Amino acid sequence: VAMAAEEYGYHLGLAYQIIDDVLDFTSASDVLGKPALADVSLGLSTAPVLYASEDIPDLKPMIKRKFKQEGDVEKTLQYVLNSNGVERARQLALFHAQTAVNAICKIPESKERNALVSLAHIVLSRKS
Repeated sequence: VAMAAEEYGYHLGLAYQIIDDVLDFTSASDVLGKPALADVSLGLSTAPVLYASEDIPDLKPMIKRKFKQEGDVEKTLQYVLNSNGVERARQLALFHAQTAVNAICKIPESKERNALVSLAHIVLSRKS
């Protein structure tokens, strides 16, 4: 049970963070409760950015300089939204959520286990 719970928590946490990274590009600041593009503004390269950089080489120098040049944050937003970065990040989150569900399904069925399965679905569908 402990190993199933550990695997569940690990993968659900990754799914949650990746969806958070996606929302940084797709949701308005008032919905998120934090400034949009907060991670990029802090110089952080998240899954949508890294996936977009595979198709858009102009992103790589911006990643290396941590988006510190004027216009880098705005260009990154446009590059990510015009690439498959968001969709690929969503697919990665889905993989981790499904892995979490698979892990927790190793324990006997119960209302608690079912609630944890439902939580994985909530993580994937959250808007803020």
